[in-house]
Amino acid sequence: MPTPSDIQKVAYKTGDFIFLEGDQESHFYIIEQGRVQIFTKKPDGERVNICEMTEGESFGEFALLDKAPRSASAKALTDVVLVKVSAEGYEKLLSEIPTWASSMLKSFIIRLKNMNTILKTQDQFIKIKQDN
Repeated sequence: MPTPSDIQKVAYKTGDFIFLEGDQESHFYIIEQGRVQIFTKKPDGERVNICEMTEGESFGEFALLDKAPRSASAKALTDVVLVKVSAEGYEKLLSEIPTWASSMLKSFIIRLKNMNTILKTQDQFIKIKQDN
């Protein structure tokens, strides 16, 4: 059973960065309240919005599962309340899932991360929205 330090609530104000692409962290988030923008940047620095997330959705799993730096950034679009799950908390939760399911999830994350990398170089497949 996860301990209180493995899973905790955190809050961010509108405009706060939750994490930045390249950060080395080992936890993910579940949105309890508010909206979060996930985005990356192309090699020339141009911003590419990936998705907007809302209550009940999770993000940040890529870095947790593959132990690599964050592949995108997350920014609070509104005041948000998040449930922050540590790597230890995730592992404890996974202990109730069969090994094959864990392997399948890790493979899925690798494929999605590769797709994010490809999207950075393929303008015809993305719509770029600039924040003003």
